[in-house]
Amino acid sequence: MKYLKTTLAVAALFTFSQTYAQDIDVKVEKRFNKTDANNDKSINLEELTAFYEGKKNKKGEAFDAAKILKRKDTNEDGALSLEEFAAKGKKKGKKKK
Repeated sequence: MKYLKTTLAVAALFTFSQTYAQDIDVKVEKRFNKTDANNDKSINLEELTAFYEGKKNKKGEAFDAAKILKRKDTNEDGALSLEEFAAKGKKKGKKKK
């Protein structure tokens, strides 16, 4: 009986985590589509600047769209794809000085 309860608890936790991860992806995709003003499936500096207009980070500072674009634009084409927009962190291979 104890084994059954443990198995059900693990299964429930796994199901919840998968559902939550999918919800996050939907939210990110909606934010991407809202930011992509010209609907070309990429976000350029102008669109990113408009998205962050008037918004502040946790420190109360204005967002720097150019820095964000540079950090997230892994293929360095000057625009963010959905995958780049959704990615967390910095470019691979770049070290913070």
